[in-house]
Amino acid sequence: MSVRSRAAVGALLLLVCAACAGPAGGARAARTSSRPASPSAPAPAAPSTTETGSTDPAARTVRVVGLGDSVMAGTNCGCAGLAEEYGSALGSRDGDHVLVTNLGVGGTVTDDLLENLQGDTATRSAIAAANVVLVTIGANDLLPELDEWRSEGCDDACFSGPAARMGRNLTKILAAVDAVQAGHRATVLVTDYWNVFTDGDVARSTGGQAQVEWSADITAAANDQICAAARSAGDTCVDLVPVFKPSGADPTRLLASDGDHPNAAGVQAIVAALLAATPAQR
Repeated sequence: MSVRSRAAVGALLLLVCAACAGPAGGARAARTSSRPASPSAPAPAAPSTTETGSTDPAARTVRVVGLGDSVMAGTNCGCAGLAEEYGSALGSRDGDHVLVTNLGVGGTVTDDLLENLQGDTATRSAIAAANVVLVTIGANDLLPELDEWRSEGCDDACFSGPAARMGRNLTKILAAVDAVQAGHRATVLVTDYWNVFTDGDVARSTGGQAQVEWSADITAAANDQICAAARSAGDTCVDLVPVFKPSGADPTRLLASDGDHPNAAGVQAIVAALLAATPAQR
């Protein structure tokens, strides 16, 4: 083979190898990313409206929108859903006709909700018309830290960064809610969590008291971020720790059998706290 032919073959081999390898560093970047994009991010909930409260034609109409994760969606609660139960209680208290749109979706992280608020027309339209917006989001952002704690430990230095990132996203979410409102200002109620992971009997049986104590620490860090974001937006943070754990009580009676979500009684406890923070709509 001539020198020129050998050079041509060598160049061809280099091109083939480069194509197989892909972009420089691509595989390593995907493995080492601290928060890779989820290939199965939950799709926005298809808006559906539930009517509740007064049936008097003269009654005022109040629109409630729920945003967030499986807690908002009512997963395993054996009830209509957090936003729906809140709307029913609000209508009973104030004598209003209440229209509830619950956009909560299990598995949602703050990145997902922020993307929906920025680009999903149905989500934006529902919020634009809302008088009350309920927000429960952030726990799923911290699931990788639970895996890390189980494998090699995860102290304050480990989870403070992800909690802060979640808080920054929530600040953007609340700003987006405010921007969509445009002509009026809704009452925005943001809940924190009694625990961002499982709690009560289930947590003790699967992770022992060590998990219960560690999850209380990471929950406190998350709740600090959530309430700080709510306050900075001029919204109301509704603290669920004293609702589920008054004076440090065990929350098992308010939890579904998975130990992760509120049962019907737990949802009603959240509704009572939300209602207490809700001014009469005018």
